This record gives sequence, structure tokens and C-alpha cells, in this order.
Amino acid sequence: MVRIGRIIFGLAVLAGIGWATAGSGQDQSGFAGNEVTPLIKVDLTGVANKQVIANIYEVPAGAMVPRHYHHGDEFHLVLSGEWAAEVEGRPMKNMKAGDSQYVERERWHGGKVVGNAPMRLLGLMIVDKDKPILEMANH
Repeated sequence: MVRIGRIIFGLAVLAGIGWATAGSGQDQSGFAGNEVTPLIKVDLTGVANKQVIANIYEVPAGAMVPRHYHHGDEFHLVLSGEWAAEVEGRPMKNMKAGDSQYVERERWHGGKVVGNAPMRLLGLMIVDKDKPILEMANH
């Protein structure tokens, strides 16, 4: 756990403590009760019109992460808790602390926290700068 903390701290320092938001103005009513802690939001070096965003998401026990997608790729690492993760085109996957997954660009994903504890997750995205960070899926 100390190593993860050092990685997160290093990312924040490298980014100059930039800020990211989950929605960038879109309707986020389905995410009510979920907390987002922005870590970084910086331009991707050497790649035009791309940015790197890292957030810690905390989702209460029993709560949903509505189906949504990003205009870019995302990596998830479960820090604590457990959730039933959905990714378009894949079977549901139960994930607990230490588990990770990669979500390809524009695939919807979401899920539900299972158990009695909240779920904390590190989300790291590489997304297009000229598009919304998050869009709700119509599925």
C-alpha cells in the first residue's frame, strides 16, 4: 500500500497538482454520492491534443457506477473494497483490492459496489482534449 501511495504522490508532483473532474459539465446525477479526488490533469508529452488524467474514486457500499465511456483509454486499480465491474463486450468481473483492468477507448463501463465497504479505485485515463472527459452510455 505504501508503494501505491508513493506512485500517486509522484504523479501528483509531476503534474504540478493539476485538477480533473469526472464530468466536465455533463449531467452526473447517476454518480450522486460518489466522490472524486482529482490527482492530475496534464497534456501528454509529444502527443498533440491528448491529456493524462488520474483520479481516486470512492463509491459507497451498494452504490452504482453508471455505464459511461471516455474518448480515450482508461486503467483501473482497485485500492479497497470490492465491485462487480462491467465493460462492454466482456463478462462481468468481480474485482477486489489489488485487481486491475484496462478499458479501451469508447467502450462503456460501470458496475456496482458489493459488500459492506465502500470501494476506492484509481482511474488513469489518456483522453482526447477536445472532447468531453465522460459521456453517459445509452445501453
